[in-house]
Parts: sequence; C-alpha cells; structure tokens
Amino acid sequence: MDTDAIITEVRAQLEALNSNLAEATSEERLKAIITPMLDGIVGDEDFQRKMRFGGTERKLVGSKYARHNMSVADLEFLYDMQESLTGQKRAGRSGVYTGPSEELKTAFGAVSDALYLTDEQVREIDKQALDNVFPRVPKVAFHGRDRALAEKGLWWMTGAYQNAIRAMDTAESGYGSQLIGAQYVGELWEAARQQSMVFSLFETFEMTAPTVYLPVEVDIPELLFVSESTANNSSNYDTVKTGSNRVTVTAKKFVIHQIWSGEMEEDSIIPFIPFLRKQATKSLAHYSDSLLINGDDTNAATGNINLDDADPADTKHYLAFDALRHVAIVDNTNNQVDHSGAAVTWDAAFDMREMLVDRTYLHDWSNPMDPNDLVYISMPEITHDLGKMDEVITVDKYGAAATVLTGEVAKIGRNPVVSSIAMALTMADGKSSTTAGNNTLGQLMICNKNGAVVGWRRRVKLETERLPATDQTRIVYSMRLGHGRFTPTGAASGIEWVATLFNIAV
Repeated sequence: MDTDAIITEVRAQLEALNSNLAEATSEERLKAIITPMLDGIVGDEDFQRKMRFGGTERKLVGSKYARHNMSVADLEFLYDMQESLTGQKRAGRSGVYTGPSEELKTAFGAVSDALYLTDEQVREIDKQALDNVFPRVPKVAFHGRDRALAEKGLWWMTGAYQNAIRAMDTAESGYGSQLIGAQYVGELWEAARQQSMVFSLFETFEMTAPTVYLPVEVDIPELLFVSESTANNSSNYDTVKTGSNRVTVTAKKFVIHQIWSGEMEEDSIIPFIPFLRKQATKSLAHYSDSLLINGDDTNAATGNINLDDADPADTKHYLAFDALRHVAIVDNTNNQVDHSGAAVTWDAAFDMREMLVDRTYLHDWSNPMDPNDLVYISMPEITHDLGKMDEVITVDKYGAAATVLTGEVAKIGRNPVVSSIAMALTMADGKSSTTAGNNTLGQLMICNKNGAVVGWRRRVKLETERLPATDQTRIVYSMRLGHGRFTPTGAASGIEWVATLFNIAV
C-alpha cells in the first residue's frame, strides 16, 4: 500500500471517529443518557434525605458568597453587620473596620432590594402611619376625655394618640440607620414562628403602624318575632344595636444581644453567618413563647406573676404587656381552679373547658368549629404526667392514641396539647418566687387561640458594639412585637377564652 492510500485510510477512520464522537456527545444523546439516571436518583428517598443542593442566588454564582452557599438573606445579614461595624476598632488589630468590601457592596446591590433609612426617617414614617390610622378609629373606641376630643375631630390630642407616639423609638435625630425591606428579617420572624410552640398558634399580622386598632364584634343582633304590618300607619319595629369594640395592638421594643469573641472581618465572619442567624432565631422563638405565656406589665416590688416577691429588672421581656397566664391568675379569677397540690387528672383537665363559656355575650369558646382552635398549653412536667393518667395510658381505654404506644398525650378529647418550657414552676398561688426552692408546683392552661392576635414589625435594626475590656463584640438586634387580647367589655376582667388549672403536683 502506497503512502497516499495509507493517508486516505487514516483520514477516513478519523472522520468516522469524529462523527461517532459527535453523535455520542451530542446534546440529545447526553440528555437521553442522563435524564433516566437523574430521575432514578431524585426518586430515591435515601438520596433526598441525605443530599442538599445549594439555593444560592444565580447572580452570586462564581463569587466567594456562592462558594459558602450563602442565600440572599445571609448576604443581607452579612452586609448589615459589616455596615454597623464601620468606624469601630478592629478586634486584635490596629485600625478600624471600613464597612462592606467592594465585592460585598456589588453583590448586595445585585440581589437585594433593601435600602437604608435614617432613624429620623423611620420615625417620620411611623408617625405618618399613626396620623393615617387615628382619624379612622371609630369614636366609640375612645373612652372618657379621649372620646370627647375624638368627637370634636381632635384625635391628635387624645391620650391614646400621645401614648402611641411615645411608644415609638425615641432615637436622636439623624443617629443610626435601619435596613428596610431586608429578606433576612422576614425569614427571622417566620423561622421563629416555625420553631416556637405557642407563638405559632396565634394569628399574626405585619403591623404597618406602631399601634393598630382591630375592630371586633362583641355580640350578635337579636332575632325578633314581629306581627305582620296590615295598616299604613303601623308603628316601627324596635331596633337592636350590635355591640362592637376594638383590640389594641401596640408594638413594644425588644432587643437580642449576642456576644462574639472572634474577628469580625468579612472573610472571617462569613462561615459563621448561618450560625448567628440560627441563634437569633432560637432566641426569638423561645422568648416569643414566653412573652405570650408569661406577659405581665406589673413592675413593682410585689405582684408580678413571674416574680411575686421581688421587683423584676426593668428590661425583663415579660414586662411588655399582659398575656395569657395573667388572664386567670389576675384579670378574671373566675377562670382559675386551685388543684390543691394534687396530681393532674383527666376530669380536672377536661372540666377546664366549662370556664370558657360566656353566657352574657353568647360566646362559647369551649367548642370551636375547629377543635384545633382550642389548645391546652402545658409545662414539660405536667405534660409527662398527663401521659400517665389512667384514662389515656392503655389501648383498651384510649385506642391507638394510648400513651403506651405513642409515649405522649397529643390531645385531651379532641383538643391538642402543646408543651412549652417557657411555662415555669410556681408557688401554690400560681405565681413564681425569686427563691427557686419555693417554685415546686405546676399549672395547665387552656385557651381558644381565636381570642388573641400577635402583630410584628418587619423592621429589625442590627447594631454592633465593641467591648475592649473583654476583647469581644456585642451584636444587638432590636425589633418590635405586639399582642392584643379580645374582651367584649373592653376590660381585661371580661376575657373568657383562657382558663388555668394551678397548684398541681409535679
């Protein structure tokens, strides 16, 4: 074979090889091979359980933030933290923090719609929101001197309006700023709701003003039996007014402090951003539960249900407002039962529902259309004892829900049981003592969750503070949360949707 023939044959084989390779690596061929494999993998339960794919924003791909699998919320949190550090002394190094890097600024601008407003601008927005709300508040919602002023159109002179203004942040003009519209703030509230036991029970709404008034019906109009009108001069039928009232929700300010001992430089802190956010979420979940269970604004040497024989520190979270336990222990003592130090029983727990019937205003809080709306709120010790009651422990008495099978009581009757460690041990009167040894007894609450509402403000202000004495940095989150309780009379003594069994042996 001559040289030309050899070259021709080699060329033909190479062309055939290229043709086969092109066909084998074509998009259609690769898709035909990979698609069945992916379908099999994705459908595998073990694969789904073990594998986690990153949710990095597309615009971050290729950056160091994507390599750390940071979400938009993570990036916003990092940016807000670095911004708050600007001008503060570096940890363990000379110089000061200069704020977000150019790379972080570019990434933040590409993926986030959040923007900074000064505290003064935020205050002005809040004031405008109040100015928009108060002219629309019904006159009957005001009382005493406030009603007289409201009827004259002088709503800005009412005590209610002045209190709402004072409740707003009183930061100095032009001092500090807040990141408005950040995704991480909404995720913080939502994650806290998911991790909470009690906070998640109640209807929540985002407050668009520092104080919100929710109109509610008090009673229903009476159905009248009347005779037929047979003459053109028949007298008018009697009219019946439908009672109404309002639930006031005022956002109170709370702060969370985190202490960080390490370097706060951007590249150093990035790996720990998810941890810091997770810890803030845990704190918000627990203390939101505690707020709704233990809230009592009594700030005196005696009388607070959480510290009956001492004056609580002015910064205690439970001083923000009166909440659930306060109803039966203080506000409406007809809705409490002293269990005389005995162990919890089925009859005692079941009979608590009888206290939730309001005959005056025809509200039967004890039998909601949805049984899940009526909830028992317990403490861990009592929850365990509920599982040992004779009525629920064996299959012959409680069927498949028997605690010998499930290990816990999920419901009493048709109503769910929720356990929260935020409910503390108490003395015999249902209040807690400053002396831990005096708090040896338990309690059990029942409430209709339609009787309360929780409001929260989306804004969270993040600040940092250098602590040279300990070579640490304090991270401070400030936020606002409000709680409203329905009462047909306008007074807390009229609340009928909560009852408490206390002085229970544990």
